[in-house]
Amino acid sequence: MQSPKREEGWATQPVRTGHPASPFGPDDVIYLNPTFRSYTCVMPELPFQIPQEVIDWIRAVFADVNLRVSQKLTRIPTTHETSLDITLIEELSQHAAPFRFSSSWSVRLETHYLGGGRYWGQWEIADIGILVIFRRGGAAQQTKIALLQSKRLYPVEAEASAEDHRIDYAIGFGRLLPAEQEYKSSVRERTFTFVKESRYRAFEYQGKQYKAVLSYTDDSGLPVHYLLYNPTSLPIRVSFPIEARGISNVSGNQIIGCRVISARTLDGKLKTGGLKKGENPMFQQLFGSAQDMNLPPWTLDYFIADLVLSCKEGHVAGVTPMEDEALFNVFNRRSGPISAAIAVTIDAPA
Repeated sequence: MQSPKREEGWATQPVRTGHPASPFGPDDVIYLNPTFRSYTCVMPELPFQIPQEVIDWIRAVFADVNLRVSQKLTRIPTTHETSLDITLIEELSQHAAPFRFSSSWSVRLETHYLGGGRYWGQWEIADIGILVIFRRGGAAQQTKIALLQSKRLYPVEAEASAEDHRIDYAIGFGRLLPAEQEYKSSVRERTFTFVKESRYRAFEYQGKQYKAVLSYTDDSGLPVHYLLYNPTSLPIRVSFPIEARGISNVSGNQIIGCRVISARTLDGKLKTGGLKKGENPMFQQLFGSAQDMNLPPWTLDYFIADLVLSCKEGHVAGVTPMEDEALFNVFNRRSGPISAAIAVTIDAPA
């Protein structure tokens, strides 16, 4: 059967079918249109059925990570994106041990932070790479890859992006001892607010990195997703200096927090929204007034436990890096397009 014709706005990630219920043949390639379909990659079936207790546990772990990272941005609106990435990795590292379930299944989470770099031309394509490994009795059956490029929401008082730059790395520890005037400026009374008009200042629509991410997706066949760091809720108002008293953490499940959306789906959304080249998207341009859990941008825990593990999102890879070029290029090369790696290993009984 001939593949459907690709039109403007269609995802360039090919998906091979072959599921018994699919109208396409086993060797047919389809292109998923983000306008009509939310998912970028659908595996015909899992190597095995994962017990619900395992999925629920993984979802709970990433929900805790979501809350921890979004609480940090809520308390300290000036937190840099790199610091939020490190917090996410650190929170996951607290589960970096084999966990066994009553069903005799086991899950192991591993993290590895490489540090920043530019790996696709001049640009870093993803801050975090996620590798899901499906094993049975220790033997690898299948792997999945998900690439996340993180962008944080800025308070309205920040009119320009303020992330780590080359000079920051050159100065090194000297940044901790600023000149008197710089220090006084950093501790003066200020107010920061997050509202629906707040923008992702380091996200430049149709900018060089934006185009590099889409180009990487086209050339490699690996879908890239944006990981959007948000506060726990909106509106939020924080005054500096912060009063030195007990910190009350936000609790509960109804938070905005870390959200995930594929680069292709986001591109279609921004085109529809009429965003101009060089503009930074606002929160309200990406989120509806009543965000549906089943629609992107998804919460981080829903993305991992309900979409990547169910093989609706991410890239289906081989069993070993030597057998799969995409797997090798992302996770086995120091010049790969990521800064940090997370491995989720699910081991079924033999």
